[in-house]
Order: sequence, then structure tokens, then C-alpha cells
Amino acid sequence: MKKSIIAIAFLMVSPFLYAQSLNLQGKLTNVKEASTVSLIDGVTSKELVSAKSVAGSFTLQTKLEYPSLLILSIDGITQKIPVFVGNENVSIEGDVQNPASLNITGSTSHDVYNVYMNSLNPKMMPYVLNMQAAGQETNKAKKDSLNSAAAIQAKEVIATFNTLYKANAASPVTTLILLQFSNIFPEIKENLATIYNELAPSAKKGPFAEFIDKTIASSTFGQIGTLLPDFTQNDVNGKPFTLSSLRGKYVLVDFWASWCGPCRAENPNIVKAFNKYKTKNFTVLGVSLDQDKPKWLEAIKKDGLAWSHVSDLKYWNNAVAAQFGIQSIPASFLIDPSGTIVARDLRGADLDKFLATNLK
Repeated sequence: MKKSIIAIAFLMVSPFLYAQSLNLQGKLTNVKEASTVSLIDGVTSKELVSAKSVAGSFTLQTKLEYPSLLILSIDGITQKIPVFVGNENVSIEGDVQNPASLNITGSTSHDVYNVYMNSLNPKMMPYVLNMQAAGQETNKAKKDSLNSAAAIQAKEVIATFNTLYKANAASPVTTLILLQFSNIFPEIKENLATIYNELAPSAKKGPFAEFIDKTIASSTFGQIGTLLPDFTQNDVNGKPFTLSSLRGKYVLVDFWASWCGPCRAENPNIVKAFNKYKTKNFTVLGVSLDQDKPKWLEAIKKDGLAWSHVSDLKYWNNAVAAQFGIQSIPASFLIDPSGTIVARDLRGADLDKFLATNLK
């Protein structure tokens, strides 16, 4: 952990970005003759290309869709060598048993990698050690002291990162560092979208950017004050029903299922609210995670759920539930007449209180 947090994380746009392929030339000492040398995708762990070494020399060629984090692996050598490169001409020389001696040239990307390493590692290492020690410490005073020291060190790391990302806003490596640090430092996680928006388009391509895009989307989805995305599924008669057809009303979008005990227990509260406020611009749309249509229809009838219902009968693979990140039911979104989310997961008396306050 201590060595790997920063060691696999950095790149800047290469001047050879538009080359036809990556051409990696190696000349290393302490490599056994005919050892297999491989380039491994650092994200998927998939081998991209391999070759046999001859007197420590080898050539690896492959075409990359984006500048990527790759791991150079050599049979018999425990130490793995991270390289973050695109379709460019790169050479690596030195003693494979002595990582400090390795000299990687031909890539501006790796020059920037070294800047990040030299700037962040000296500050990151003490932070990691204090956090590890605090996690194992049982004495409260010592634990608090270690956490306080780590907090100061974290601020130093973040300040350095802020300087570096602004200087390298066009680099995909900044995207990876941002992704890593957002999982380490709450301050960066809270500002993830803001920092990411400052990056250039060239830094927003590839798997790390895609992951940040998804992270930002999931973190903001369903927040109070945001629009609930429109959707369409078949109703009980097998006809398409669209959420936006209910625009102009307050709508409780209720995720439930006939087999869900807590859902069935909550249904009387929703029925009570529906009957009380249906003449005051309020309705309900049930989205069922059922897969057995007869049981779904039977539950609707038995529980007296006299509102619109939809389902694709795909159980937990319900497309809307997946889109909305529903991990458990019952779950609900209350939207206003414009489709904006005004409350989430109101249950029991809370639903009635909200409606009494907001519906006149």
C-alpha cells in the first residue's frame, strides 16, 4: 500500500500521441535470457503483448485506444514496472533489480510522472504511515495525536495536488490521480465534480474519465432539487406508460414488489395518503420489481393500490430500478409538478406530513 498509492498514477499528453502504435524498446540488466516480458493493462489486468528477452533487450508493440496505465512484467522479477503511455516511442534502460536506476525516455508523459512522484510521495508516505498506525492504536490519546498529524499531512498532500493538477489540466494522468485521491481524501471527493470540470477535454477520455463521469452522475442522482429522469415501462395492460404524462402533479414514484414484506406493510400508508390528497394534485406511480405478473396484479388488487403501475417484470434487473440505482425496496422519490425531486423515501406519517405542508 505504501509504495503503490502514488506509484501507478501519472501521465501527461505525449508528443507521440498520434503515432500508429506504442513501440516500447527495453534494454535491462539482471534479466535472465529468454525471459518473457509482458505489458499488462493496469485496469483490466489483461495481457496486451509479450516477447522474449535477448541479452536483456526486448521490443513490445501494441496499439492503444487511449493513453493507458500499463504494467511491465518480467518472468522471475517480483518488481512490476508501471508505465502510463499512449501510441508513442518509449525506451526503458537500467537494472531491473534496482527500480531507482530505471530510465524511461521518449515520453513527456513519464517526465511528468516523475514530477508527480517526486512531489507527492515524500508527503504521502508519512500520511499513510500515520493513518495505518492510528487504525491499529488502542490508546485514545495516541490515536487522536496520530489522526491530528495525519490531518495536517493530508492538507499538505492536497495543496500539492491542487498545484499539480492545475499545471497538468490537459493530462489523463491528472484524471487518474483525481480518481485515486477522491477515494482517499474526503475534501477531494466533495470537490470531485468541480475539479474535473476544470480539466481539458483531452483529460476526459479513457477508462478513468469514464469512471469519474459515472461517479459524479451517481453522486448527484436523486438529490433533492434535481429533475428525476423520465422513463417509460409497460402498465398492467401491457401498454407503455411514461412518467412525464403525470407532469403537473405531485407524484410519488414508488419502487415495490408483491414479494417484498416491508413494501406490503407500507402500502396502507400510501393508500391513506393517496385517498386523502388525490384531489389536491397528488398521485402515485408504482414501479414493481416483480417477475410474476399474476402475483403482481393480485397484490395491487388485494392492497387496494388504485393508481398507475408499471413493470418490465425483470425482478432486480428492472431497467428503471437499475437506472435509478435502487439497491433495496421500498424506495421512493416524491417529485413536484415540474418533475423536480422534493423528497425521498418518505414513510408512514412522514409522507402525510410532507403532503399536508406542501399541498394546499
